[in-house]
Amino acid sequence: MHIEHWLIGPQLIGLIFLIMGFIQKRFPPKHINSLYGYRMPSAMKNQQTWDEANGFSARYMIKLGLIMMVLGFVLVPCLDLINMKEDARMGLHAALLVVSSMTMAVLLITGTEKHMNKVFDNKPL
Repeated sequence: MHIEHWLIGPQLIGLIFLIMGFIQKRFPPKHINSLYGYRMPSAMKNQQTWDEANGFSARYMIKLGLIMMVLGFVLVPCLDLINMKEDARMGLHAALLVVSSMTMAVLLITGTEKHMNKVFDNKPL
């Protein structure tokens, strides 16, 4: 197995989410802004929704990152068991990287939005 197999794939996205989650948890955005933090319209309604959304999304990013890292470290060795050319294998790793990044983004947004609806009594925010 080549080292690039361990660097490219779902585990990379998991690591990025884990790091970003820790950064956002350690240095939460204090005020509503358009540059840093969970910036969906539901979060930007007022300071209370902003604080709740950013606190939850930071914790959720950490959980999702850990899960994706474990999945990546399980999937990568399995892919090496498949008999295919190196170029095809790297293409598969790259495809997994794209799919996992899109999946993580969707999970983060839907999970945070569900949490926001639950916390704020299912009222439209």
